[in-house]
Amino acid sequence: MTDSIRLSPARVDGNLAREVACTLIDARSNHCDETVRAAYEHLERQSDAIFVQLTRDPSLKGCVKVRFTRCERPYDSDAELVRAVRTVRVLEVTTSEKDRDRRHPLLDCRVGGAHDRFRAVHDIVGHTWPWLGFDRDGEFGAWLFQDRFYCGLARWALATELHAQHSVRWTTGDLCDHKAVLIDRGLLDRVREKAGGRVSAWSRASRPCR
Repeated sequence: MTDSIRLSPARVDGNLAREVACTLIDARSNHCDETVRAAYEHLERQSDAIFVQLTRDPSLKGCVKVRFTRCERPYDSDAELVRAVRTVRVLEVTTSEKDRDRRHPLLDCRVGGAHDRFRAVHDIVGHTWPWLGFDRDGEFGAWLFQDRFYCGLARWALATELHAQHSVRWTTGDLCDHKAVLIDRGLLDRVREKAGGRVSAWSRASRPCR
């Protein structure tokens, strides 16, 4: 088995990434907005359904055992994380509970809570399955790959949590506070359209809404 991280077939468009980043930075968190709350409820429900499949479904080639830890860096590299999941079927996820100054306003940040489970799904589906790293293009490709397993409002919240958050990280060098917001759909459509022709190598996996 190769242990090389693959180059993402999708490349970040710098101008669009800066626009997405500025949109998130300038947005005001609004956990009372009905659409925002609904989108994050759908994201949590669909992510949890995937998490259960990944960790308990005997029909898969091998279930993954997920361990939530307070260790800051359970892996030395993205390649080590991918190998751990693919070979011994174990994933260690740093719990968001330890980031007391960056609590998510809508996803439970307790150990093993909704935010931790969401992060586990991202590491397995977004990075391990397509062998993508944690670099700028790798995170972009991981979002686009993972996006195919969600539907409806959940995809909107997913784009905010993954693409928008990483756009801030890779354009400013800083982490953005978690916010209860949804990035403009028109802007996200432009991002997907720009990347669309570069991800055709991936199979068209889909997941039914629940």
